[in-house]
Amino acid sequence: MRRSRGFAALTIVGISAVVAMCVYPTEHDSSVHVDLTHIAILLRGNDTAATATAWHMLGSTDSQPIPNVIFTWSSSNPSIATVDDAGHIVGITSGIVVIRAAARNFDKGQLAAADTIRVAAPLEIDSVVPDTARYGQVVTVFGPGADKIVLASMKGAFFLYPYPFSAQHDTTGFGQQKYWIPPPAESDRITFIGNGVVTASPDSTHVLKRDVYEPNETTPHRFDLDAPRPWPYPGTVYNLFLVFNPALLFEPLKRGDSLGVDWYRYGHSTARDLTIILSAPSVHGTFSTFVTDSLAWTGTTYALGPDSWTFGPGSHACHGLGFAPHEANGDSTIVAFKNAPAGGLHAITIYSQAAAYGMAVLDGYASELPADAHEDDNSCNAADLQGTLTSPFRDTLTIENPHDVDWIRFHYTNGGLGTSAQFRMHGFPGVHPDSLKDLDLYVIKVPAAGDTALQVMLADTATGSDVNRTAGLATGDYYLAVVDFAGTTTTYEVCVATLSLLGTGPCAAGFPSPPAPAAAAAPLRAKRRSTGRMPLPPPITPRRR
Repeated sequence: MRRSRGFAALTIVGISAVVAMCVYPTEHDSSVHVDLTHIAILLRGNDTAATATAWHMLGSTDSQPIPNVIFTWSSSNPSIATVDDAGHIVGITSGIVVIRAAARNFDKGQLAAADTIRVAAPLEIDSVVPDTARYGQVVTVFGPGADKIVLASMKGAFFLYPYPFSAQHDTTGFGQQKYWIPPPAESDRITFIGNGVVTASPDSTHVLKRDVYEPNETTPHRFDLDAPRPWPYPGTVYNLFLVFNPALLFEPLKRGDSLGVDWYRYGHSTARDLTIILSAPSVHGTFSTFVTDSLAWTGTTYALGPDSWTFGPGSHACHGLGFAPHEANGDSTIVAFKNAPAGGLHAITIYSQAAAYGMAVLDGYASELPADAHEDDNSCNAADLQGTLTSPFRDTLTIENPHDVDWIRFHYTNGGLGTSAQFRMHGFPGVHPDSLKDLDLYVIKVPAAGDTALQVMLADTATGSDVNRTAGLATGDYYLAVVDFAGTTTTYEVCVATLSLLGTGPCAAGFPSPPAPAAAAAPLRAKRRSTGRMPLPPPITPRRR
């Protein structure tokens, strides 16, 4: 009986040993492998818990976890991070540390775990790329917490322009964010503020003092408006942008030059609503911008196409013939098109002073006031497409954006002896004080083939927006051009009719009488006229090719 019991016990022990050998390694087995959960970044002063797992490697393609293993933990540099017997890690100061975990009761042949951890401040900058950039170029900032930057600045520029939707980070805590480099930034390390930390990039960013679209004086920089938009986020205002750069530069003038030029061409394959904006508020009155459908460099000068138009403060060419009504200085040019024809649009800026400016092209019609029923009427060419009205006519129209112009094509029939054409206009009260409004009215004969200049039949450029004028017109087609001299949006009423010898007609009722011009008003208006716009130099004045 004793022998049987002893044999049975020995048999059970033997079987257990065999099973153990099949499932668990011995105390001297190099097939033990330890894994650690990866912790890439740990912020200074923060703590975290690491998890270790021991595995028995069963060949090259299989493994089995080993339960109930006790681990020994260690830190390669406790001054950077400490770890206790439970795998609890505390970040002490910035630096790189290796945390190791080894399974107890196994010899040194085991594959112990090691995890390299970076202990960092809430914001640390690793790099800014590229290391050389022009104005208007986008640089990307990398490092822990970079996605939480609230302000970036460098020598000469109090802040860099953040690039929308560029802030992002991965699951380990590494972040990135993009910025435009604006004028007048200078080569320097970039300073960043975020998460309660002020820090700087490890290396300087070298700034080339010209913008990203240079050279574009005699050849335009081209934009494809059919290309993917920079921020395709439907439902947000950013989805409207086809082109946007807030950090461009009117470069310093070359020696001997009094003017500089920046030239852009926007191509699109289908008719669409578009808005083009160029703005330089810091150098109000030192630049002039116009948009046109055709522009070329001849080798010595800029020339419009033979039937082209321009739109911009002080530049409203009609069928290739120059028309430059005076307008007050502006800090921007805004051109909103309804159903701009497929093809290309040019924007050219002539400047006399180096300065920062911004440019945007929007998908859609954007205006300060709602568009009136007569849009698009930014040029006489566009007015032709609207059709020819027959006088008498009376309508309420809108100057939708500052320095807008409305063109109306109409046919006038001379009423015979004792009659004359009457033109009346009145600006309505609106969101701006009436004293700021100042609309000018021009009557221009539709040019015939072979004409070398526009014939202005009537020009009312008196201060204010009320007009009551007459002119002797022959039967024919004319344009009525209403120009916003002051750069103030407004709604106005206009009427064109025939005035009889008795002084009656369709325009007689409903218009307030214009105030009598004061004796002191004329010199003031004359002064404004003399400085109202930056004149275009002869080589750039619109002309027929």
